[in-house]
This record gives sequence, C-alpha cells and structure tokens, in this order.
Amino acid sequence: MPTLWYKGASMAEEIDIREVSGCTCLSARRAGRRLTQIYDDALRPAGLTVNQFGLLAKLYGASLAGRPSLSMGALAERLGMDPTTLNRNLKPLGAQGLVADSADHEDRRVRAVFITTKGVAKLRKAVAFWRRAQTRVEAALGAEASQTLRSLLDLASAKLAKKPRE
Repeated sequence: MPTLWYKGASMAEEIDIREVSGCTCLSARRAGRRLTQIYDDALRPAGLTVNQFGLLAKLYGASLAGRPSLSMGALAERLGMDPTTLNRNLKPLGAQGLVADSADHEDRRVRAVFITTKGVAKLRKAVAFWRRAQTRVEAALGAEASQTLRSLLDLASAKLAKKPRE
C-alpha cells in the first residue's frame, strides 16, 4: 500500500495515494483539459477558445428563445460559472465587439449581456471549426460513449448544483 510519509508524520497523517488517485474531480479535470485542448486547437483559426465559443453560443441560444439578453447572474448559472470568472471571460469578447452589456430590461440595476451582430457572425464562422473538434472526439470515443458521457456530465452537473442536506 503506497503511502506518503514526511518527517514527524503520525498514523493519522498517513496518505493513501491509491485513494487520492481515485479522485473524481482530478479525473474529470484531466479529461476536461484534454478535451479543451482539442476544441481550442480546432477553434484557433476562428480566433476563439472553447469557453468563448460556449459563451457566444449560450447568448445566441437565449436570443433565439426570445431573451435578447441575459443577466450576469442568469448567464453564470446557466454556464455553471461564478460571476467573477464569467466577467473575466466576457472581457475579451466585449473588447472585440462580439458581446455587449446594458441594463437588464426587468431590473435596471442589473447588468445584462447580449451577443452582437458581429458576435453572431463570429459564432457562425466558428461552428465549422467546432464541428471538426466534435467529430474528432466522437471518433475517438465512439458515438454511444460520447452520448453516455454527455448524459453523465449533465446529470452530475444537475445533482452537484443542489445544496447537500445537513
């Protein structure tokens, strides 16, 4: 049983490396980094990262559903992202004129974000590059495994978003 000891360690401080190696979060992050590399490489010619592509797609989808803009809080919630990280990810898109913000139409104190005409054009251009990455991932994993993975990730996201009972 591999353990890590350090000077002055007691039995209570023993670390079972097999236990740590089975960490769900670390496994998901490793796979996520590999997936991100594939999609970022594919989207590079469009001048977007996969995170930026996802933001533009989410805003575009909201506009198609009759929501011309989303509040920062609603967008962060839909993306599973904290507002500070969302703001950091939106800045380069805003600087390029792909997204803009205004006061929310329901609550003027709330900042709302929307995709611009230029952003829609950029998203349309990027979809072909995104499809290449999607095809590569599905070819590597297989169509059935890809669908199963997406379903499990959606289920995990939904279940982990709920507050645990105390």
